[in-house]
Amino acid sequence: MKKIKLLYAEDETLIRKNHIIYLQSKYDFIIYEAKDGIEALKLYNEYTPDIVLTDINMPNMCGLELAKEIRKISKHTKIIILTAHSEQDKLMQAFDSNVVNYLIKPINRERLRNSIDIAIETLSISISTKVDENIIFLANNAKLDINKNQYYIDNNIVRLSKSEMSLLLLLSKKKNTDVSAYDIFINVWDDFEKEFSPESVRTLVKKLRKKLPDGVIQNVYGGFYKIVI
Repeated sequence: MKKIKLLYAEDETLIRKNHIIYLQSKYDFIIYEAKDGIEALKLYNEYTPDIVLTDINMPNMCGLELAKEIRKISKHTKIIILTAHSEQDKLMQAFDSNVVNYLIKPINRERLRNSIDIAIETLSISISTKVDENIIFLANNAKLDINKNQYYIDNNIVRLSKSEMSLLLLLSKKKNTDVSAYDIFINVWDDFEKEFSPESVRTLVKKLRKKLPDGVIQNVYGGFYKIVI
């Protein structure tokens, strides 16, 4: 059975370590830990944890900002907010990000366990509904719906030409794989009588690259290209 992955973001090292020891004594989780929101988001993108436990007040990126960034990527991740504050505006922002619960610090461990148990129960429902496999996330704010042939940035449709969309679909379906200029030419132009032109491929890649987040399309030595996700 697949182990549940939990990410715990807390800038106070002693508190973080103590809670991790407690969680390990109660749950058979894979646990990742982060000292701030930036590190937490990086770990989230790398490991896609099922549950995120995050303090609100952290350096570099606060817990609310982290929750909003996670929600751009997934609606299914279970988020529990930890806060030393009870300001109404902060808690309302937390619920805007569809959190499972919020806990006031110092954390009552019984409430913590109850919140995680709720997350596990609702997680089983989310797993059964399954994430849409037709959606490919190119970056935190950029995604491609390969079923609808639509590309979005910040949930807004970005218009692509027919050849740009064909190239994006090809590279996305072969994500993290080198694709030759010749393969691109054959798939995009779909005209066996047309003479192969590496320059046409380079020009098309350049046009598409301007509409994508930095670093998504990479040039590979020898006339290859790939999308790195």
